[in-house]
Amino acid sequence: MDMQIMLKQMCKNDLNDSDIKTICKNRGFPVKEVTSRDIFENFFISDIGIQEALNSLTYDEVVFLHLLNKINREVDLEYFERLYGSAGPDSGYNYLTFTQQYKETFTKLKNNLVRKGILIITEKEVNPYNKKSKMERLRFYFPHEFAVFLPPVIKAFKFKDTGKFKKEILRNKLLEIIGGKQKPSSLSNNGSFALTLKDGNLGIGNDKFRANRLLKWQQACWQASFDADVKMQSDTLKPSEVVFYALSQLKEHEWLSADSLVVVLKIFTGVTADFPSEQICEAGWEWGCLVKIVPDGKAYYRLPDDPLEFSTSPSPERYLQIEPDGKIILNLKTIPYSALEVLASIATFDIHDFNLRASPSLTKIGNALESVRKKIVLLWLKDNSPDFLSAIEMAKKRWGKQIIHEDLMIARVKDLSLRVQIQKSFPDSKNLVTLPNDYIAFPCELLPMIQKLVDGSGHVIKKARNS
Repeated sequence: MDMQIMLKQMCKNDLNDSDIKTICKNRGFPVKEVTSRDIFENFFISDIGIQEALNSLTYDEVVFLHLLNKINREVDLEYFERLYGSAGPDSGYNYLTFTQQYKETFTKLKNNLVRKGILIITEKEVNPYNKKSKMERLRFYFPHEFAVFLPPVIKAFKFKDTGKFKKEILRNKLLEIIGGKQKPSSLSNNGSFALTLKDGNLGIGNDKFRANRLLKWQQACWQASFDADVKMQSDTLKPSEVVFYALSQLKEHEWLSADSLVVVLKIFTGVTADFPSEQICEAGWEWGCLVKIVPDGKAYYRLPDDPLEFSTSPSPERYLQIEPDGKIILNLKTIPYSALEVLASIATFDIHDFNLRASPSLTKIGNALESVRKKIVLLWLKDNSPDFLSAIEMAKKRWGKQIIHEDLMIARVKDLSLRVQIQKSFPDSKNLVTLPNDYIAFPCELLPMIQKLVDGSGHVIKKARNS
């Protein structure tokens, strides 16, 4: 449900006069001005008193609100069990109704969060076919506008040390292209992140090569490298994602210790068992996802300032070499990930003597020219590689002109029933495209199948050729 709709519904129907009076008092709204529910609605989403209300919460409640801000969606009453608990089987009670199980949870929630003017509360419409209790129909939302006033999710420590960072993890992954060995992982043979070279195209998994996909592989390896020995729900944040979120809140020179993550991990994952926070952080450091310092024998962690080294990219002559035959040799030990991404969008690759080589692709350059024309690596290639300069100039001349595709056939099908029959036989738009004026286009390899279909329907194919 949209936040504005939830807010309007709450102010109109779901708060009683006592609730509104209490919220006005806790948020410090001017009582003389809040003379109607419509005016109260405008005051509620303002920043009046929200800082004081959030500062009055317990640490666990602050962490929970960080979670609501992270997921940015409405939740039901059951979701608050990870914060306030419930009278369920784990508490020694059996065979309780939903209302009996969460009555105390709701009381704490209403007094501590709703009546302090921090959460929006609404009741979903009654479904005659699904007779849920009122408590089961309640929904809660933390306005995104309040997030900026939240106290920190963790206690940070300040050190000016630069820390230790394993940059080689990503670099070794890149060397996989030419047969290099990477850090062992259960994802080593996972096709989702395998670096591939097919038909001259560099890919990662089933996608085109993207630098950010390397970071996703790295984080996936981090998550797979430890066993929490707890059963995670499918919609729950993974422990590594929780640590990543907490660390993303740190400011310059701020670090956190692993033991400060215990409460955050419990609430964000909804798992009551203690997570091995030290093991999680150490695994993150081993996989190059975190930076670590160890002052006085205790480890502290933070995220790297520049994981893909965008701000420290060397000049192209440091990682590109032009061979006598015009091929460009890439130094995978020094090439910036962003530069490789640009090259993958304008060149075809091959491997020779354990070196990755690039050649200009006119088609790729034509498709990507506008998005990469100001990139440093492309400007360098224009100045230093005759082959790339020629391809770039050719692409510029052809820019905006009609493109003639190879290996493509055009057919005009005037009979509507036959045209529909052909379209239904090839529903994939990649195989058959409908054009104006009764024309269709398809790859040459489909001609025998289309010809068989036309013959079977009693029609005759007429061929037109360019003499």
